[in-house]
Amino acid sequence: MYALPRLAACLLALASASCGGARDTDAGAGDSGPFDAGAPLPVATDLDLLFLIDTSGSLTSEQQALAAQLPWLFQILATGDLDGDRVADFRPFDTVHAGVITADMGTGGFTVPTCANSSFGDDGILRTASAPAAPLWCAASYPSFIEWRASDAPEAIARPLTCLSAGTRGCGFEQPLEAVLKALSPAAANAGTAANYASPRFLGNTAGHGDRAHAGFVRDDSLLAIVVFSDEDDCSARDPELFNRDSAAYNADLNLRCFAFAGEALHPLDRYVDGLLQLRRSPDRLAFMPIVGIPRDLEPGPGQPIDFPPLIGADLSVRDDRMRQRVDPASPTRLFPSCNEADTGLAFPPLRIVRVASMLEERGARVGLASICTSDLADAVEVLARTLRR
Repeated sequence: MYALPRLAACLLALASASCGGARDTDAGAGDSGPFDAGAPLPVATDLDLLFLIDTSGSLTSEQQALAAQLPWLFQILATGDLDGDRVADFRPFDTVHAGVITADMGTGGFTVPTCANSSFGDDGILRTASAPAAPLWCAASYPSFIEWRASDAPEAIARPLTCLSAGTRGCGFEQPLEAVLKALSPAAANAGTAANYASPRFLGNTAGHGDRAHAGFVRDDSLLAIVVFSDEDDCSARDPELFNRDSAAYNADLNLRCFAFAGEALHPLDRYVDGLLQLRRSPDRLAFMPIVGIPRDLEPGPGQPIDFPPLIGADLSVRDDRMRQRVDPASPTRLFPSCNEADTGLAFPPLRIVRVASMLEERGARVGLASICTSDLADAVEVLARTLRR
């Protein structure tokens, strides 16, 4: 008998919507348009799973912790056995498409340290090359997404994903929400999107990759699941001038601008809530699972609802003090960390990412949440697995 890692269970929870909870009152905007009504869709038998991996310089141990749990995750998805008793707790998925993108969306053409491609960064394109820091057994390259059947060994998908998820030389200005939206959005509506689908536009008036570079990754009738893996908050910039080191408009330390000018320079969160929901004909066909810098003691347990007010509540007397974004007086060019662990280092309050999770949950999507602030991501795997179960 085997023990279940918690990351796989949280993924299953996304699929069942059992990781839900009340929406935080500080989440932002409300409804943003109708979705398809009518008869419920049949149960999805296929899973399309996108991993957004932060590849900035502080994620080595966290990436290794995630890689250690991937075989367990796919064992659960293939067997439906959530508790290790060799009895299926849910109907397993027939097939999985899985791919990896990074949070590097460039810096608007401005030269910024750590950001090699200032224009578009990695642009939300599915990774095909193993990073130099990947294990020695990794191949040099892989397909843009891995196709896997439940009859295949878990390692057949876990090992390529491990190789594609490695690397810590990425841009330090993470834009995970923008990267996910561009990776998945088609340029035109299709049979899998909502009836009112409107193609979002990106930097340089470009379109998403969903039906171009990534054609075939997201299937019409699949459950679409997104895992955001990062130790910082989202900095998806609406105004590229934010990254201009000589900017007169944004006259704060470059490292603090995403915090100081979030209201003026970053995209509103409705862009991501509406944009992700419209990718599916039903909100229940979308799963969103952040593994981010929330304190471990605020992490919901497997099968437990998410308590959003201590994480993102507008009432600061209710919100946990570690989830308040403020400049760290001991290090005035960074924010005060939400986590500071000996085995994983620092993480910072992911308010924008958690608010998107709250808003998506209120609109009917499957949502899970876990902490990246640990070297053992078994709990996170379990939450993910529970979110994805059918």
